[in-house]
Amino acid sequence: MGTSPHAVSGGVWSRDAYRVDMSLADPTHAEKTFFAILRRHDEPRNALAIDLPERVLAPDETVLDVKVGDIQNDTTPLLLATDRRVVLTRRRAFGSWKILEGAPAAEVVNVDYTPTLLSGKLRVHLRGGSQIVLKTRTKDHAERFLRTMRELLGR
Repeated sequence: MGTSPHAVSGGVWSRDAYRVDMSLADPTHAEKTFFAILRRHDEPRNALAIDLPERVLAPDETVLDVKVGDIQNDTTPLLLATDRRVVLTRRRAFGSWKILEGAPAAEVVNVDYTPTLLSGKLRVHLRGGSQIVLKTRTKDHAERFLRTMRELLGR
């Protein structure tokens, strides 16, 4: 498995699409969809996320949206919505990814965003009352993630 994403353009992987200097020899579906979402949105990217799909997602999982959170403890958390689940993950100091919270898609009942003085909280509400919370300053990106999730919920 390679270590970097690239967009497919006419069946050829393009370095320019992700602005990194590596390539995936045979990307999985999860890798393709994860990096396509990052390319489509203007979320801040970190080159350290190149191995996230391989480490966090099943190879055939479809990434529907990604929201990058505020930096916490020198790492940046990511909230992922896939065809199967919602996952809050962050890269550990020594390179591996840690899933902080997650839930099957069927457990998601609502999503909201509450701006605060300096940032905001994107909350994914689950059956039983628990929540997956991501702190983020980028209200427009949070609202995009909300729209994606609400479409999935049929609202």
